[in-house]
Amino acid sequence: MFLLIGVGFLAVRLRLLPAESSKPMSTLLMKITLPATVFASMIRPFEAEFFRSGLTAFFLSAVLFPLYAALSLPLSRLFRVPEGRRGMWCCCTTFCNNGFMGYPVAYALFGDDGLVLAVIMGIPFNLLIYSLGARMVCMDIPKGSASAPLSLRAALFSPINAAIVLSLIFYFGQIPVPDPILTPIQHLSNVTTPLSMLVTGMNLAQGKVSDALRDRDAISASGVRLLIFPVLAWAIMCFFPNLNPLVVGVTLITMAMPAPAASTILGEQYGGCTQLGARIVFLSSLLCILTIPLFSLLL
Repeated sequence: MFLLIGVGFLAVRLRLLPAESSKPMSTLLMKITLPATVFASMIRPFEAEFFRSGLTAFFLSAVLFPLYAALSLPLSRLFRVPEGRRGMWCCCTTFCNNGFMGYPVAYALFGDDGLVLAVIMGIPFNLLIYSLGARMVCMDIPKGSASAPLSLRAALFSPINAAIVLSLIFYFGQIPVPDPILTPIQHLSNVTTPLSMLVTGMNLAQGKVSDALRDRDAISASGVRLLIFPVLAWAIMCFFPNLNPLVVGVTLITMAMPAPAASTILGEQYGGCTQLGARIVFLSSLLCILTIPLFSLLL
C-alpha cells in the first residue's frame, strides 16, 4: 500500500504527471470514490454485536479528540511554540487525516468492518475539527484583525457526511440495493485506496523536506501527532481488556494518522499560519510511512 505512495511521488518527480493534477484527483476521491466506499461498506446485514462495536468506536473518538485538544495547548508551551503559530500547532496535533488516509488504510488493513468503524469514528471528528479546530486556528490571528466567520454548513453537508447518513439509513432500515446500482458503487469503492495513496505521494512530491526539517515546530508537532498521542490512545485502551480487538486496531491506526490536510484549508479560510500547517502535514505524512507499520505491531 505504501509503495503506491512511492508511485505517486515518482510520477510527479519524473514529470510523468503534473503536480497540479493532484487537485482534481483529490476532488474525485473526496466527492465520489470515498463516499461510494462508505456507502458500499454499510450494505450489510444488521448485527447486534457489530452495532455495539460501533458505539464503542464512536465513544472512543468522542473522548480521544477532546482529550488531545486539552493536552495540545500545554504541550505547545512545553515545546515553546511561539504565539502566531500555536493555534495551528494545536490543530495539527489534535486532529488526524482520518478521511483522506484513515478510511482507505482502515479498509486495506481491516476490510469492510474496519472501514465502517473508521467512518463511525469520523462523525465526532467532523463535528469537532470544523468547530474546535477552526477556533484553534483562529488563535493565530492578531488581535483586531478581521477573519472569516466560522461556518459549519459547507463542512457538515459534505459528500462524505451525506454518504454516512444515507448508508446509516440503508443499514438500520435493511433497505436492499439493486445489483445494477450496487455494482458500479462497488467498482468506484475499489478505486479509493490506490487513488488516495497515489494522491498522497503526489502531494509529498510538491513539498521540500529541507524546509520541514528546519522548522522546529513542524518536527515537534509531527512527533506529538505520530507518536505521543497514538501511544496515549493505546495506553487508555489497555485499561479496557474486553474491548473488541477490531475496535482497538481501527482506533489505534486512526489515531496514528498524520496531520489533516483540512488544517491548512482552515488556515487559509480563517487567517491562520498556513505555512506551519503545510509543513506539519507534509512532514507527518512522510514519517507516517515508518510509524504506522510500527504501531501495527501492537495489534
